[in-house]
Amino acid sequence: MKMIKSKVVAGVVVVGMVASMGTVFAATNAGTQLQGWYTTASKAVKSTISGDFANYYATSKTTHAAAVSDLKGQAQRDIRDAGNAEIKNVNKAINDQVNEYTTQINTAQDAITGSMPAEYDAFVGTTNASANDAIDTIGVSNKKELNAAIKNHQNTYLNRQNDAAATTKGAAVAALNAEIAETQSELNALLAGESTTATTEIQTNLNNKIAALQAELVTLTNKGVADAEAAIAANGAALQKDALDKLDEIVLSIQ
Repeated sequence: MKMIKSKVVAGVVVVGMVASMGTVFAATNAGTQLQGWYTTASKAVKSTISGDFANYYATSKTTHAAAVSDLKGQAQRDIRDAGNAEIKNVNKAINDQVNEYTTQINTAQDAITGSMPAEYDAFVGTTNASANDAIDTIGVSNKKELNAAIKNHQNTYLNRQNDAAATTKGAAVAALNAEIAETQSELNALLAGESTTATTEIQTNLNNKIAALQAELVTLTNKGVADAEAAIAANGAALQKDALDKLDEIVLSIQ
């Protein structure tokens, strides 16, 4: 700027000096003439500088505004991308955990379903074996009694033996089968009730956990975006103030 100004002033001085050569010897005050020339030349130079600076200031302001806009847009996009990526990660983690729990539940269910027939077959076998042992013991006692009765009343008790044994055995078998059927029915009802209750509790807990996590993530995301927007706005304001203060400082320094 100083070099340009010097050249312009020098040019003005040369022109002025040449133009006023005819008056130097006309008893005109040279100092007054020089002062007048300088005032005019300086005014022209200042006008040129002010015009150039006005254009430069306008261009700089536009460029700065565009840079701030680009910076803000990029920050918003970065926050958006980070938020979307985090939500995707969280959703994947939740879905993976749900799938894992579902697999575990299905595996346990298959194991229980597969082992239940054998479990109750074993139960029935044990119960039948116990009942059979009891009946065998009763049979031994009956046989002893029958043998004794036969010895004393062979013809009478020989005819009654089959009927008495058949009646006793039939009643015992019927009672045992009824007891087993009733027991199995009660256990099946209990198993069905436990299954329904457990399924409801597990699903409710999982749903509540997921809902709470999603609510927490929504709150966290909203706060993060709000904080980022506030930080961006504050920084933009600071940048704008700094730039405007600098421009004002430049303008005020023009003398």
